[in-house]
Amino acid sequence: MAANVDDPSVTTLRLILVYLFIGLGSSVVLLLRTVLTVVLGMQESRALISGLLVSLFRAPMSFYDSTPLGRILSRVSADLSIVDLDLPFYLIFAVGATINCYCNLVVLVVVTWQVLFVSIPMVFLAIRLQSYYFSWAKELMRINGTTKSFIANHLAESVAGVITIRAFKEEDRFFAKNLELIDTNGNPFFHYFIANEWLIQRLETLSATILAFASLCMVLLPPGTFCSGFIGMALSYGLSLNMSFAFSINLQCMLANYIMSVERLDQYSHITSEAPEVIEENRPSVDWPTEGGHKIGIVDRTGSGKTTLIGALFRLVEPVGGRIVSFFGIIPQDPTLFTGTVRFNLDPLGFSKCIIINFRDNNNIAFGTRKTTTIKTTLKITKFSNPQKCPKPFDHISSSLTKVISGN
Repeated sequence: MAANVDDPSVTTLRLILVYLFIGLGSSVVLLLRTVLTVVLGMQESRALISGLLVSLFRAPMSFYDSTPLGRILSRVSADLSIVDLDLPFYLIFAVGATINCYCNLVVLVVVTWQVLFVSIPMVFLAIRLQSYYFSWAKELMRINGTTKSFIANHLAESVAGVITIRAFKEEDRFFAKNLELIDTNGNPFFHYFIANEWLIQRLETLSATILAFASLCMVLLPPGTFCSGFIGMALSYGLSLNMSFAFSINLQCMLANYIMSVERLDQYSHITSEAPEVIEENRPSVDWPTEGGHKIGIVDRTGSGKTTLIGALFRLVEPVGGRIVSFFGIIPQDPTLFTGTVRFNLDPLGFSKCIIINFRDNNNIAFGTRKTTTIKTTLKITKFSNPQKCPKPFDHISSSLTKVISGN
């Protein structure tokens, strides 16, 4: 088309149709490329998140005791978001920009082959700049991801202990600490941005050098070597080389930096797993236990090993010997049974108009704050949907306390 642009036999309609078909073909290829990117990105993300969740759920308790919560939250939030949204599209953009860059360079070489004397050293120098930039840009991204986990960990701890923070009037100190962590996290990202601009400036200088040498060669060509259409096309591609060259190298570096998120997710996808849920060679018989009814209570001072024993019985820590002779239960150390009003916890959907609670012993009821009630006995609960059938209060006071709850 560039060679026949001055040919009077080539009509304007023919030129428009050719470019129209080229545009339609490019649109179809672009649509297929986008659909393929989305489909493959979903499969890749599903495979990563499945392995990560299985690894985290099967991790031993020692892993959670030694790993801060913010570090885990950073993996499953920020890193997973990069893998889901950024990585597939940056991969396609990097491949497309690189192909575009080399196509522009090939057009310049076809018109003026002398440009090879400059383009080959410039490409080699660009690769050297890329490797030099990436050697410390990836460390900045790794530091950025590590400091981001400190923010998530501090936020989770602040939310969990907000009542204590307000009770001691330490809101300002925690707010200042949060701002300090944000500044610490922004510091490596700022240096990463500066490094990115440093690379772009030098890449644009290299591409401008190639374009200047190609233009000089075109001026020195003998008259009639190429038609004006070819010269104009070469200059047009040379001008776009200035942008595509820097854009391709920059996208390749950003893609390599985003791969760090995959590395961080893969690190937590290969955690040493705890023992299987069922160990066939240690599985008890079908009729186990043969007899029961024995109850053993363990009471001792703080630090004597009660919690450690429970952890061993429930396989929070894998035992190395011994056996369990009967079934066992656990009473948690947290005395809170439920939060909110008694009526709301017994009938959260409001189906019953009247609720009667029969307490075995009135002395075993302890009322705490307005939001928390602790009941240390077994409850016998009767619900009535019809208020007319609700018995009168205090009709069963003989051996137990009867309380009618008709409101909050």
